[in-house]
Amino acid sequence: MPMPKITIRSLQALLAVYEEQSFSRAAERENATQSGMSTQVKKLETLLGTELLSRGKGEMELTPSGEIVYERGRHILQALFDLEQKVASLDRGVSGTIRLGVIPTLTRAVLPRAMGRFRAAYPDVEVSVIEEYSFSLTRRVAMGELDWAAVPAGDLLSGLKATYLASDTEVLAVPPEVLPDLAHLAPVGPADLNGLNLILPSSINVRRRGLEQYFSSHDVSPGEVMDMDAMLGTLELIAGGGWSAILPAAICHTDLPGVRRKLHPLVDPPIRTDYVIVQKAEKALGRAAELMFEELRAAALEVREEWDRTVKGA
Repeated sequence: MPMPKITIRSLQALLAVYEEQSFSRAAERENATQSGMSTQVKKLETLLGTELLSRGKGEMELTPSGEIVYERGRHILQALFDLEQKVASLDRGVSGTIRLGVIPTLTRAVLPRAMGRFRAAYPDVEVSVIEEYSFSLTRRVAMGELDWAAVPAGDLLSGLKATYLASDTEVLAVPPEVLPDLAHLAPVGPADLNGLNLILPSSINVRRRGLEQYFSSHDVSPGEVMDMDAMLGTLELIAGGGWSAILPAAICHTDLPGVRRKLHPLVDPPIRTDYVIVQKAEKALGRAAELMFEELRAAALEVREEWDRTVKGA
């Protein structure tokens, strides 16, 4: 069988430069030099006898040949990584280090369950977790700083792919004295939000746009509005009185007893959210990262089922 002349390094360089839209960012991502990235791409173009990247005004685009090399190259790199992972898993148990990112919504009730079970089953795996919002986490994945990140479904950066994790619904969380005619876990509609002093995520948070669209579509006029991107801080302000917030049910799960805060599911219509795991498209998850993903998905499903049972029985 003849040996191919295309090298893995040159494919990695092309993918990185196109996805990052910058030779300098590609070099940082691949732990290489900017000149090295440029050389690898130029060597690949020379070898194939055609231009692969078209350098336009502030943007790099793939030529027709470049699109073929990019797509085939991505699958080749992922297949090689899959091969390494499968062989390695035959020779040893699950071990190593995994680097994960999780949005605050999932760190209060979902992540502790998943982490506890994972650590008990795989004590030789070192787990590093970063809690941030989706904007930062997706960029960390693209830069290779994280194996995967759990974020709300939405637009993806080039070079990333998403896998469904779980679904959630938004809930109105209020101090016990607010909406006194409604019992804890009684449903509310858009009209019930009028006049409430609401804590909202800031404009860079993906949830803010969805809430503003909901308010606009259903003629909701809040009272005072405070921007805040700290969910645990938001919960404490609600318990202190004077403020309410619309929050994902997952982070409100430990408030199901209704002691410090009342919870009211939003209905007619509800606001639903899907969570996904984002990872590099050309790189398969290692066995440990895959197993932690499965534990997180199982924990998210448990939390959602417990929420649904409790609300239905209220």
